[in-house]
Amino acid sequence: MPEDTNPAPGTEKELHAARQLISQYAMAFDLLTRIAHAATEKEVIDNILQVFDLLFSPQTLFYAALNHDRQVGRVYFLSPLKDAVPAIQARLSGFSRRYAWTDSGNGFQIMIRYNKTDLGVLEIDDVQFPDEKERYLSLSLSITEVCGLAIENAKRYQFIRDAEDQLRTEKEKLEKALSEVKTLSGLIPICSHCKKIRDDKGYWNQVEAYISQHSDAKFSHGICQDCLQLHYADYMPKTKE
Repeated sequence: MPEDTNPAPGTEKELHAARQLISQYAMAFDLLTRIAHAATEKEVIDNILQVFDLLFSPQTLFYAALNHDRQVGRVYFLSPLKDAVPAIQARLSGFSRRYAWTDSGNGFQIMIRYNKTDLGVLEIDDVQFPDEKERYLSLSLSITEVCGLAIENAKRYQFIRDAEDQLRTEKEKLEKALSEVKTLSGLIPICSHCKKIRDDKGYWNQVEAYISQHSDAKFSHGICQDCLQLHYADYMPKTKE
């Protein structure tokens, strides 16, 4: 008798589940490659949310970023949320577990970490097939490290870019300030009698005109005591002997 090559019903079901799991893993990692090309933290998080949205089609999906004091800061989401942002911030502030099931029992919250640093909480609730939530959780936990790495790299890249922008701004301010500074240097040919200065074109200019042209100095005129005695002696008050 020929051997029966048809798998047992239980085996066929297991094979189907295995193929489906492999397909989901392949889809997840294929979608995660898009995250590496994102430039900003927001772009990375938006891509991460798109990955989980495609995988599980949940009714609720958001990422709550944690501050250094473990308080929830910004909340990222793709579609309108059921709860108000302040309510989400109050509910998830202080969250420290690796994962937890949602109150509905049809989803979960996962901590996104990188290098033992908690970055934020991803909440996925009311998934399309609640009976598969255990498998969904396992799949999600397997890719959270990649998500954490992508978020941390984006934050560092943003920090470097902000620092470069600041340096560029300071450099432009310095260059502008230097361009407005005019200094006189080198040998200046000056007439020993009338004190006019010869410019590069060979013309003789008054001292005031030359210095005003080559610097930001301004002049106000007066008369020194020596010139006052020399030129205006007749107008000087007579001193008593």
